[in-house]
This record gives sequence, structure tokens and C-alpha cells, in this order.
Amino acid sequence: MKIPGIHYLRKAEQTGNEVPVPMTRRRLGTVELLKRTFKEVGEDHLAAFAGNLTYKALFALFPFAVFLLSLLGIFGSSELLPRLLEQAEAVLPAAAADFLSNQLLGIAESNAETRFTVGAIISISLALWGVSGAFRSVMEALNVVYEVDEDRPAWKVYLISILLALGVAALLISSLVLVVVGPQIGGAIAEAVGLGSVFQTLWNIVRFPVLLLVVLFAFALIYYFAPNVEQRFRWVSPGSIVAVVLWLLFSLAFSLYVNNSDLGATYGSLASVAILMLYIYYSSLIVLVGGEMNQVIEEHIPEGKNEGEKTTNEGATA
Repeated sequence: MKIPGIHYLRKAEQTGNEVPVPMTRRRLGTVELLKRTFKEVGEDHLAAFAGNLTYKALFALFPFAVFLLSLLGIFGSSELLPRLLEQAEAVLPAAAADFLSNQLLGIAESNAETRFTVGAIISISLALWGVSGAFRSVMEALNVVYEVDEDRPAWKVYLISILLALGVAALLISSLVLVVVGPQIGGAIAEAVGLGSVFQTLWNIVRFPVLLLVVLFAFALIYYFAPNVEQRFRWVSPGSIVAVVLWLLFSLAFSLYVNNSDLGATYGSLASVAILMLYIYYSSLIVLVGGEMNQVIEEHIPEGKNEGEKTTNEGATA
């Protein structure tokens, strides 16, 4: 495994602890950027980190579902679940979507009367804690990408992971809710001002770009807060754009593959679970690849940082 900062330790040994700092930087072309990114993906063992993240995410998935369903029950919106699942089925492979739907609808039925009780609060807290573990795995992986140590206080690491879990979940769920109930709310407003048919046309055009922007913002939050480096917040970064595009293409290709193959013959009764694990694994890898691309770009722009540096001023003081 790549040790954070090992590049600078070796240079220090070779130069008597006087590490040369590059004074000029050269922006990479598209082909060179892609080559460098995938080279770094291999060197940083991101495939292994994606496996670790898949393990954490799979265990966090159903606690997260309990968390969301508890919130829906508390606010009296449980009837939204079937419609939210319909939107998720547009992205997930059919077998994985059916598996999730059956499990979540079963959980929803058993928790239909959820209220603000001590038990509900404890359940929500435990679920949120489980989900935050997946985000701590993302933080660990991106620290390796940037070759930095995790020296933030433990309380801060846990707090960031919990806030990331809350923030990303809120963004993704709100985007799905927007798709589900947005037409009704917007349609009522449009009818009131005499724009009924016009609104319907506009909504069909803009709803998916709005969803993409929300997903891009979720990626931006992860890439900004997860690694232990100082950086300028970017609403949209090259890494997040590439990650979202790759994720959409992968989701489409994976759905076509799964829906037109007989994985049941290979995995038997575990086919749905295996498909879900594969989907989470490659989705996790895509998230980490986007972070790697951002790091490579950071290393080659005038105002950027070298690998192993947490701030842009570290190299100047070497």
C-alpha cells in the first residue's frame, strides 16, 4: 500500500533532507491527465479501498434505510416511499431494485407508526452512526490519494463523517422528492398563473439537469471535506464531472448487462445481493477515481499543492 508522504521521505534521504520544490508547473492535456489519473489509481490501490467501502456501505445500507424511513414516518410522509423507489429503479439494475424495494417496503410496513420516541431516536442515531462509517472509509481513501496523514482530532473526523452522511443523504433524497412531488407543486402554481401546459414542458426539460446539479454538489461536498487538505471549495470540479458521467454511463451499461444476462445461474438465490454489491463496488471506485483526478489536477496548476502537502505554503517552506 502506498504510504502517505513516502515520495518526500525518499527525496529527503537522497538530498540530505533538502527536498527540492518544483518552481514551475505545467498543466496537463486531456490524454495526459487521463493517463496520469489511472496510473495514480493503480499506485494508490483504489480498487482495494473501493472493496473496503463496499463492505462498509453494504452494512450501512439498511441502517440508512431505517434512518430515512423513520424520518418519513415521523413527518407523516411514508406514502412517498413507493414513488421514491420508482425513481431509484430508473438507475439501478432490475434485480437490485427489486431486492431493495422488497426489503425497504417490508421495513416501512413494520415501522409505519414511527414517532418521536426514545426508541426511534436511538434507532436513528445508530443508523446514522453506521452510515458515517462508510464516509470515514472515503476520508481514509482520499487521504491516501493526497498522500497526507490523518491528524485531525478523532471527534472532528467523526463529526465530518456524520455531517457528510447527513448532507449527501439530504441532497440525494431531496432531489428524488423534487422529481416525485415537484410536478404537483409546480403544476398547481403554474395553473394559478395560467401556465399549466408550459410548465409541464419546461419541467420535463429541466428536471434531469437539476438532478445532475444536485449529484454534482454532493460529490463536491465529499471531495472538499473528506481529505485532510486545505483547498478552495468548488461547486463543480473536473473530478466530480467525470465521476458523475462515468457513474451514469456505468449505471446504464450495468443495467443493460444485468437485465440481459442470467446471473441467477451463477449466483443462485444470492444473485440480487451479488448484483447490489457489484453496483456499490464500481460506484465507490468511480467516486474515488474522481477524487484522484482532482488531486492530479491540483498537483499541476500554478496555485496547487504537491502530493503530501496539506496547504499550498508547505512546499515554499521546505
